[in-house]
Amino acid sequence: MAKRKVEESASIDDGGVKRVRAVRMSPERRRVQLLESAVIVFSEKGILNATHADVAKFAAVANPTVFHYYPTIEKLQEEVIREVRRFLLDGFVLSRAHINASASDRIEDMLSSFANSITSNPEYITIWLEWSGLTRGFLWEMYLEFYRDTVKALRSLILEGRKDNSISERIDASDGARVVLSMAHALAHMHFSGSSAKTMKKTVHSLVSIYIAPA
Repeated sequence: MAKRKVEESASIDDGGVKRVRAVRMSPERRRVQLLESAVIVFSEKGILNATHADVAKFAAVANPTVFHYYPTIEKLQEEVIREVRRFLLDGFVLSRAHINASASDRIEDMLSSFANSITSNPEYITIWLEWSGLTRGFLWEMYLEFYRDTVKALRSLILEGRKDNSISERIDASDGARVVLSMAHALAHMHFSGSSAKTMKKTVHSLVSIYIAPA
């Protein structure tokens, strides 16, 4: 989700002052617009610092509009986190469950695509990194659920790799799943600390060819 200009219209009041007001949308489209805005705002302000007012300002709507769709700050946080979960788990892991390719190729493609997304969708990755460090409260419980579900899906993929002989039998499937997920974290840190795309691609290939592939 790249940053984009918020849909808005302008009007002139009786005093000749130009005022911006939000374009009319269906309730569902408005909900989506607010969630898209919230993801960007949360990535910039922080999960625990962003407010309804911040989202309203970015989306060019009145504060009550955001409260109408997301009545509490906890509900707003929850929906942003669910969107980040969808982007990561559905977009990179589950979407490769039935691709006609070896398991090791799918893992390499998954991590390479994730590395590219750090440039194209940095807001999601920024939120994910912060989310993974919130070790208390309901947001942490949501992260643990995400972690378990992701490791489970990756474990299944590694077990498939044993059957198609693209993944070494010496690797414990659960341990391997955790290593792959940890590599995504490492790639994010590499990107934000200035590593080149070429270096990140080499790192992904090294993980797959040296650690995952059969000896």
